[in-house]
Amino acid sequence: MTWMVRLRAHDGGELLERASYGSPDAAIDAYRLLLGREDLIGQPVAAVFKPPRDATGDGNAATWFSRFDKPLGAGRIGPDDPRLDPWANAYDAKSAVYSPAPASKPKAAPDWEKDARPLSECLKAWAKTRGGRDAAADALQVSRSTFDGWCDGRGAAQDRMIRRLMTLTDTTSR
Repeated sequence: MTWMVRLRAHDGGELLERASYGSPDAAIDAYRLLLGREDLIGQPVAAVFKPPRDATGDGNAATWFSRFDKPLGAGRIGPDDPRLDPWANAYDAKSAVYSPAPASKPKAAPDWEKDARPLSECLKAWAKTRGGRDAAADALQVSRSTFDGWCDGRGAAQDRMIRRLMTLTDTTSR
């Protein structure tokens, strides 16, 4: 039985990456890694998980289809979502992709001002929580190229101010 994980472009449905696995556990682990790729967030591509024919009762159809150009819970599922299951049928998978992950316990907003990591690392982590670099740059009201420069390690004279804005944005948007 072959389990497939693919990265598919929206335009024309071209398969950009594909891998096959002999076990459902290896395949879902690879799918989680694909879902966690920060470089794909905001791009017009989708992560596709396809079990073997009739493994889930859906025939020869992909069950998990997560779009990187959509927010979490509105067409995209996170790599750490507990509902990711290689045996899920297409209906359950689609329901999970189009709904927020179950809340275990509300997380406190991180205090980016006290984070000891370099600003570039904090910005990358923050962008993941905001739904990508475009959304993060918009929240800070800077251009995407400026934000990318900060993420690449180019200095920002306003390091403390940026961290303060990140913290304030997180605490007021919860």
